[in-house]
Amino acid sequence: MKHLRTALLAAAISAGPAWAGSHEKILIDATRNLSTPGWNISSADWGAKGGPKWSVQLRTLHGGRQEGTQVIDVVNGAMAFTIVPTRGFEVWKATVGDLRLGWDSPVTEVVHPALVSLTDHGNQGWLDGFGGWVVRGGLASFGAPVMDGETQLTLHGHVDYIPASFASVRYEDGPVPKLVFRGIVNDTQMFGPNLRLTSNISVEIGKTAIRFDDAITNLADTPQEFENLYHINFGTPLLGAGAEFVAPVQQVAPMNAASAQKGLQDWNRYTGPHAPGYAAQVFLLKLQGNAAGETQAMLKSADGTRGALLQFNTRELPYMSLWKNEAAAKTGYVTGLEPGTGYPYARPVERAAGRVPSLAPGASYHLGLTIRALTTSAEVAKAGDAIAQLRSQEPVVLVKPLDAP
Repeated sequence: MKHLRTALLAAAISAGPAWAGSHEKILIDATRNLSTPGWNISSADWGAKGGPKWSVQLRTLHGGRQEGTQVIDVVNGAMAFTIVPTRGFEVWKATVGDLRLGWDSPVTEVVHPALVSLTDHGNQGWLDGFGGWVVRGGLASFGAPVMDGETQLTLHGHVDYIPASFASVRYEDGPVPKLVFRGIVNDTQMFGPNLRLTSNISVEIGKTAIRFDDAITNLADTPQEFENLYHINFGTPLLGAGAEFVAPVQQVAPMNAASAQKGLQDWNRYTGPHAPGYAAQVFLLKLQGNAAGETQAMLKSADGTRGALLQFNTRELPYMSLWKNEAAAKTGYVTGLEPGTGYPYARPVERAAGRVPSLAPGASYHLGLTIRALTTSAEVAKAGDAIAQLRSQEPVVLVKPLDAP
């Protein structure tokens, strides 16, 4: 009996409390024909005692054009956000306290891909479901629709309308515990692209930043071109008259004639919603970085008390676009901060300019991006100082579009 008690005590000590350690749950796996319709977990189940409370819920949406779309709602103790496995593992919305990271799109439902035809509206059907906060363009192409040889390219590619073939959630214990959401999206077709997105979206418990570690892999046995753009969209309360885009700009140019009309005066400042007839503007940027290529860019509220900070590496994301759509409020008042592997011109234009990278057979390309919410004037000022430290020269301002003759 004494030996049995000793063995049971040793087993209890070895197993530890139910909340200790790291845990993982696979939610979707096409190779195993696995789909989980609903599931939830919280810090009471997996978390460390005494830490911030967090939760994860997988649910399936119903009604309207969102019927059948699956979302993962996450609260990490400081930030709340929603991942959409059914839509290319994009992030639909996020909040930090009363700071909304996202925008008011006329598309209010998380539209299921089955109800979107990318070839509608002159190959601009991608807009029929556009309403997310962090939306990828790619993987084979992004930018304007165009015939590329014998291939018809649609607006911003396919990846945002492809359901994930794999999705999981992992809780990692440690000095700074975190949640990691892994998704695999296959952008493949016969006689076409054979590319895979493997995305790891992570948040530290109790922190106000979200991290994207993405890899694009060539699944084919021949070289393949690829493109990737992060469409990171903001509306109110960050966007408004007097808001400002702040970055260590090396070069800025208008994308088209509409963007060049004012000669780039105040190109990085916002004036508020405009009356009908307003034309959106896009500015094409190269940013300065440190010796390792790391850079930062910020959207700052008009009063300087709140903001959103992007951190990435110019060796992975060498180009950035600033989309200013200061249209009437109910027609999609939004700005997009868009780091990418190129600019949002059509792929033939980008290829001619040397901005379409290629992957060798089996090779992968890593893309890292952190988005940090700034909720006080001190945090905004600190971010501004860090950006100022990266500036080693005044920006080169080009007044003509890059694709102009």
